[in-house]
Amino acid sequence: MFNKSKLFFWTIEILSVAAILWLLVKVDWVFKPITIMFSIVFIPFLIAGFLYYVFDPLIVFLEKKLKIKRILGIILSILMVIGAYVLIAVTVIPNVIAQLTSLLNTTIKLYPEVKSWLIHLVNSSQFKSIANQIDFTSVLNSISSSYTMILQNLLNGMTTSIGSVVSALVSILFILLLVPIFLFYMLKDGRKTLPFVKKYWLVEDKYKVISLLEALNRTISKYIFGVALDAFFIFIMALIGFSIIGIPYALIFALWMAISNLIPYVGPYIGLTPLVLTTVFTHPWMTLIAVIYMTLVQQIDGNIVYPRIVGGAVHVHPITVMVLMMVMGSLYGIIGMVIGIPTYAMLKEIVKFTVGLYRNIKKRKESALDHA
Repeated sequence: MFNKSKLFFWTIEILSVAAILWLLVKVDWVFKPITIMFSIVFIPFLIAGFLYYVFDPLIVFLEKKLKIKRILGIILSILMVIGAYVLIAVTVIPNVIAQLTSLLNTTIKLYPEVKSWLIHLVNSSQFKSIANQIDFTSVLNSISSSYTMILQNLLNGMTTSIGSVVSALVSILFILLLVPIFLFYMLKDGRKTLPFVKKYWLVEDKYKVISLLEALNRTISKYIFGVALDAFFIFIMALIGFSIIGIPYALIFALWMAISNLIPYVGPYIGLTPLVLTTVFTHPWMTLIAVIYMTLVQQIDGNIVYPRIVGGAVHVHPITVMVLMMVMGSLYGIIGMVIGIPTYAMLKEIVKFTVGLYRNIKKRKESALDHA
């Protein structure tokens, strides 16, 4: 009787699942290394996936227009990634360290001058009445001690966290090693995935699900390629502008601007932060001109270039792109702004597929009734 009872069967199933979950919670130390490994592998897989959609259209172009074999295009793409690694290791990292050291030394030297200027200003006749009410000297001394304490804590934190730094460096090296490996196999076998699914998993495919997967793949590909193209536009404009203005390390700052531009609209403003921090104390007027220039470039990109390139790539109207950025940004912050457009484009394809499927099923039923 119990074997035929559905209630007994589902009770046993639920209790079994609950027991398994309870055991997993109690022995989390067994699965923690697996979770950490998955999180480490997930990041390079995600980066390689992004690069796949950037390089795949270029490889197809080389293959069709210039008659270059796909494997050669793949090797060229991997060499470009490795070349970027070398460029970052040789130029970017040493220059960033030098800039940070220079910034720290500048702030240390600048503080006594600022303090002296403030004391002189407070003691002037214009501020005499205010100075009588507020003890600016004690305020400045407290700020001085706080500033010194911050620097001391920063240095102590750097010396006590060497183990964490080494661990982070190992993780970064592991990610950098896996990215070109994942990218190679994605470029080599990525186009075989949907045919494989169609051949072995969706043999009959009565509802044409494979067409939906193809549409989603095209949408992601066009969006990522559009975003990469827009980032390249920002890189070129930043490099030209910074070089003309005379910003030190223009190539490094232009590269950072291009990377931060992957965050729609606000990305270039975030990208300006390192430039401002490293040049404002030594070249204030140059920094101001660079900020004004990149603000103008951002206005052109945000209102004309980005909506047309990205919106056109995924067939989303420019006004819809801007509305999505505002809504998703207010709801989910930067992450919402990054995923807003591709999520909308993919949902639009799913809705179109569902509506088409409903209409086809409805036509079949009507046809069956007519024949009956």
